[in-house]
Amino acid sequence: MATYITLVDRKIFDRNIRWQIFLSLIFLSNLVVVLIGSVGVSRASDIQWPSIANHPRLFADSTRWDAVKQQIETDEVSRTIFAVVRETALQLLDKPPVAYVDNGAYWHGPMRQAQGRILSLAMMYRVSGERRFLDRAKLEMRTLADLPNWYPQHFLDTAEGALGMAVGLDWLHDSLTKEERDHFSQALCDKALRTSLGIVEEKTWVSGNNNWTAVCHGGLVVAALSVAEREPELAKQIVDRALKHMPHYAELYAPAGAYSEGPDYWSYGTTFYAIMADSLRTSFGSASGLEQAPGFLQTSDYTLQMTAPSGRLFNFADNGSSLGIEPIQFWFARELKREDLIERELTNLRLIRDAITSGVPRGDASRMLPLALLWRDPSLKGKPTPPRPLMWWSQGGSQPQAVMRSSWEDPRATFVGIKAGIADDSHAHMDIGSFIFESKGVRWAVDLGRESYPHARANGIPNAELFGTKQESKRWGIFRCGPESHNLLRFNEAHQRVDRKAEITPTENGFSVDLSPVVSDQVISAKRHFALNSDGSFKIRDTWSTGETAANVTWQWLTQAKSSKTDDGFLLKLSGESLHLTAKSESMLSFEIEDESEPRNKFDSPNPGLRRLRIRLETQADSNGWIEVEASTRE
Repeated sequence: MATYITLVDRKIFDRNIRWQIFLSLIFLSNLVVVLIGSVGVSRASDIQWPSIANHPRLFADSTRWDAVKQQIETDEVSRTIFAVVRETALQLLDKPPVAYVDNGAYWHGPMRQAQGRILSLAMMYRVSGERRFLDRAKLEMRTLADLPNWYPQHFLDTAEGALGMAVGLDWLHDSLTKEERDHFSQALCDKALRTSLGIVEEKTWVSGNNNWTAVCHGGLVVAALSVAEREPELAKQIVDRALKHMPHYAELYAPAGAYSEGPDYWSYGTTFYAIMADSLRTSFGSASGLEQAPGFLQTSDYTLQMTAPSGRLFNFADNGSSLGIEPIQFWFARELKREDLIERELTNLRLIRDAITSGVPRGDASRMLPLALLWRDPSLKGKPTPPRPLMWWSQGGSQPQAVMRSSWEDPRATFVGIKAGIADDSHAHMDIGSFIFESKGVRWAVDLGRESYPHARANGIPNAELFGTKQESKRWGIFRCGPESHNLLRFNEAHQRVDRKAEITPTENGFSVDLSPVVSDQVISAKRHFALNSDGSFKIRDTWSTGETAANVTWQWLTQAKSSKTDDGFLLKLSGESLHLTAKSESMLSFEIEDESEPRNKFDSPNPGLRRLRIRLETQADSNGWIEVEASTRE
């Protein structure tokens, strides 16, 4: 069929006739699928291409846009979101277009910046009708369209740019000239959609299962939907390919909504996955089952669980310690009818609003904040908040994780985050069995999160090694990525095995991590037992069994607190608070405090105030060993 349409296109029919033929063929193919229902229907066949909505079709139709104007008048949250979007757009009016410069991170930053500008300006024009916002949006879109390419060698950049251009084309469609629509559509087709088809499926983002897969397919699907009537065959090819591979990506959320790459990358991948689902729904009336993936709707609670009482994240692996406004939470709140899912976003919105009204320079709002206004459901206001558990775990999953806390309301509550899993994974660290600990508003045991990618590249770590996770990869020599910077139980100072996985098991008052697979080169078995006691103290009991050789055992705790040794452990002091670490074992213990504030290598960043507390002991061959450490803020 595709060959026939192409031939006809070349010799006889114009674009409109070609579109009608394509719709008829798709209708017939869908009819055949229905008639042979016993064969089974793929996700791609659920899409009824003849029924695609008119422009605007991405995230909101004309009726929804009209409702948004009324919503801004009657709903305080909507009014606050709109105020931030408006302020963003106003500040852009006199600024030049984005400069596409590779600053060590490719065009990722500029593409995201352009995307945010287009969304804000296009929304302001649709809501206010002010021509100045339309003209400024078109300037940004022309600049993007006129680039020779959209940096396809780092396809995240291409996908981000495609999303921005597609939304601008769709939301402003009826206010663009024919020449402008042609120009912007052609740029999307040539510099994103067709370019993507040249990428092989095997071992790339096309068939992968990390944030790249969701971001790249998500941006491309939105782009395809924006030009579907112009390039029906191309649009269908892009959407069908995405729906073919999304189930593999979505396995990351199973079974309970955790995300293997951590909360930062959850934000990135999940946002684009939901964007894909929502754009399909507003275009066809169905998300083609994307939102029904096991664990996906449960993932709405993930970043809330990973946020400690201080407001900082459990930032394991390549993650930062904070999240700003996450517009995707408005989508989840609408889907699940849960206002509590946007509590953090409402707090951050108020902070931004206060900064605007006071004249103080505000922090950067999410580039996708305009979508939060479209996803906002005012009817949820005042709905009761369901109770959240004090203990949560991933129930297995690709990277097992667990958290414990003493309270959800007290900012000085005790909090423990635990990480198991496997090191041979996207953005993973050699941190199996590591943890963080927070109490009385202080993070006593820290995870440093990611090393700066541009810094590492600029100082001798090639990209392949920076993200290489094989046993001998140079990644593990980076202080923040390898075992030296994590709160681990180590044997003979050896690296953990990257090809083995450690699981988490819940216990009566905590969790247990079986380290045996990842330390099997050194000992026969090893387990960590984490318990949060009712008095707020935190206890770690480690046990292990040696084989034919003895083991030098090292127990590590990383902290930014001032630290001193005591007879049975350490005393930590920070922000006017104190923490006692008390250790006991049948073996003789030695205590060490090491200053890790200066970088070890030129590719490492400094870590001001960082100290590594170490407890050393020895276990003879063919014997059992143990150590128990209690962390308490009691005087």
